[in-house]
Amino acid sequence: MKIICLYLSTLLALAGPPIDIRNIPLANEVYIVAIDVQTNPSNMPNSMLWDKPIALLYKQVGTFDNIRADVVRQELKTDFDNGQYQPVVLHAMQNTSMTIHFMNLIGEGEAPVRIVQGPVCKECPANKAYTFSYGQNADQTQYPTYASIHAHGVSYDIDQDGTRAGNNLELGPEYDGLVPPGQSRTYFYKKLDIPGLWPLHDHANPSHTVGRGLHLALVVEPLKPGVQVDHDFLIIFSDYPDYDQYIDDFYSGQFIPPFLHMQNSNVMHAHALNGYAAMLPPRMQMSIMNGASRWDPLRTDIIGDPRTPVYDVTLGSLIRFRFLSFGSQTTHSFHLHGHVWWDVEAQKYSDNIAVPAGDTREIMFYAGGQPFRHIANFLSAEASKTRSGTGDWLYHCHIIPHVKHGMWGVFRVRDADNDDEDSEDKPQGIAIPQD
Repeated sequence: MKIICLYLSTLLALAGPPIDIRNIPLANEVYIVAIDVQTNPSNMPNSMLWDKPIALLYKQVGTFDNIRADVVRQELKTDFDNGQYQPVVLHAMQNTSMTIHFMNLIGEGEAPVRIVQGPVCKECPANKAYTFSYGQNADQTQYPTYASIHAHGVSYDIDQDGTRAGNNLELGPEYDGLVPPGQSRTYFYKKLDIPGLWPLHDHANPSHTVGRGLHLALVVEPLKPGVQVDHDFLIIFSDYPDYDQYIDDFYSGQFIPPFLHMQNSNVMHAHALNGYAAMLPPRMQMSIMNGASRWDPLRTDIIGDPRTPVYDVTLGSLIRFRFLSFGSQTTHSFHLHGHVWWDVEAQKYSDNIAVPAGDTREIMFYAGGQPFRHIANFLSAEASKTRSGTGDWLYHCHIIPHVKHGMWGVFRVRDADNDDEDSEDKPQGIAIPQD
């Protein structure tokens, strides 16, 4: 019999902080590194994995002077372990320029190696080892060591595209947008002329890197101020591919490594929100062991808050959600229980909005209250607060298997008179036996 210890104090510590764009300072010159970090961005117990996945992440730093890959790698790992990781979000004003100094630290220093002790596909020999390595001896044809930043929606010249494409390299080496390990270059975007939320991501080997975390966001604020909201939240949808079990066999002890090209639809991807995935099978088992049932994995009173962002807001506050999807296989969506908004794209009221891969959307509404129309707020301020009221409202991707794989969270609406409510009284954890 195996014992998997899931301590709730650990689960509680791993709740990812929300991204509120109002708290991100404006900046037009930044330093960003790309690096590999071996970490578990889900709540799946490490003992159930062949090895921790390797995430590929951007991190904003103050300077490249005396930078050390091992220090950056450990900082990111600590952020993940402590529930403090946030994807990089850049924030600037319309009609300004943006300078990104970029350094590729993937494979530098004591680079992590990941080994899966089993076959990589149904037809592969049982003793075929599946190894990720980003070190100096990595297979350059199979594993990404080059990296870049490719920006959507901004104005730049072709040598700043962050790609190798067409005949551009015939113009000279400065037209190579990719950066080898240990080297750096500067991307200059001459004008952020169109306001909004824009995706930026690696374009050296995006099919391998973007889903593992090599993406970031740029928010360009309009020159003419828009609606003043109380919270300006950002959710980034992404898919980690490196989970090695069938989700339905999670506690069966039948370890089945990942199949190439998703040969079976039940192979686990960790569907993440802002870098974290709150998978339901561990929470289901925890709810059973805490005296509840298999129907209670979404409860936070007995299991604690999920690793995904928990939004704690006051009743009647005006909320804007911005969404950016880096989904590797499918469109994601955002459905929030008890709330309705005006869908600008569809020109109708809705409580679910689809966010195609590589695209963005935004919505506005009153927390616990009525929808907000950008054209005209057609309700009185008092009426706007009275539709649904307070409570822990569930939000999730409405592609239902993605909920099971981690893409859900809590939108907590409190009455203004109860903002100091004590929510520290939580169970301390339990050992889960497995046959």
